[in-house]
Amino acid sequence: MAVAAVGGVACAIGWVIDPRRAAAAYLVAYVVFLGVALGALAMIMIARMSAATWFIACRRDAEHVTAVLPALAILFLPVILSARLLYPWVDAASSHSSTLARAVAAKQAYLNFPWFVARAVIYWVVWISLAELLRRVSIANERRASALSRRRMNVISAVGLPLYAFTVSFASFDWMMSLSPAWYSTIYGVYYFSGCMVGALALLTVIVARRVSSERKPGSADEACMQALAKLLLTFVLFWAYIGFSQLIVIWSADLPAENSWYLIRLAGGWKILAAVLVAGHLLVPFLVLLVRAVRKSSKAMAAVGVLLLVMHYLDGYWMVMPDAAPARGGPHWLDAGAVLLIGGVCALMWRRRRAAFEIIVGTGHAFR
Repeated sequence: MAVAAVGGVACAIGWVIDPRRAAAAYLVAYVVFLGVALGALAMIMIARMSAATWFIACRRDAEHVTAVLPALAILFLPVILSARLLYPWVDAASSHSSTLARAVAAKQAYLNFPWFVARAVIYWVVWISLAELLRRVSIANERRASALSRRRMNVISAVGLPLYAFTVSFASFDWMMSLSPAWYSTIYGVYYFSGCMVGALALLTVIVARRVSSERKPGSADEACMQALAKLLLTFVLFWAYIGFSQLIVIWSADLPAENSWYLIRLAGGWKILAAVLVAGHLLVPFLVLLVRAVRKSSKAMAAVGVLLLVMHYLDGYWMVMPDAAPARGGPHWLDAGAVLLIGGVCALMWRRRRAAFEIIVGTGHAFR
């Protein structure tokens, strides 16, 4: 609560002295924290559909992460209120160039504020419904294990995964890609999804590694889960790099001004340095480290890798959003820390309270079936 309060005060001051920079910092932090929660939701459904028994040890942790989605839905209100500051298409008359004005006019059927808000409502209904349904059936199965409960979770996951894929893709188009309405990429949603999975797996790795370190029981289910998470983390680190490189090589080789403008900004000046940091910290270092078996078996080393990738997940969101949201004031700013404290504090508070409520309902001594 104290962390959220400090962040809230910082954001409030920022809204007074520099509203656009405050809105940009808030949007970066928002899509980063949202990405972690959405990645955890996808992991629950994927594990359920693939009958991944190793995931049983951390399924409860993933469900606690998705439990913050209602709080994130409320935290989306400032994004709506600051839409005019962030998105050029909200007020077409304010477009500074004829190219941008033409792009906004051509996409006006999709990029209009009422439809933008309506789509956001649809996304949140889908995400919260999936997370809460899975959570409730999981609690019912915890109280009394039954084939019916397991079948319900399978059905929810089977129906939910396609809905999840569409809503996450279009949400990334609406809230991030449309910051530059003249630019587009059909693979953008997949790139955001890959970052969501890396962020979620990194957080779960930190949680499980901490538990392994405190338990100190060789061969435990948590230790096996940590090693499985390490392998999946390596997989999605490579997937993130593959999708990012695929998008870059296709756009760069086409050499069309309407397409490569997005990269021209991000591969120049300070943004080029940040891109190099992402290549090193989001790909090379974790790739080389996670190949070492001794690292995958060490709870301290895995916790460090998880923290590194969570930081990289934030920097990746920063690199994607900030050059368009606040091009003139996109460098490091105290408002960035304020937004992280506000959203992170609220999410942590929600996570802790809903975890406590869950443990009261099902008890702490039971394992998932």
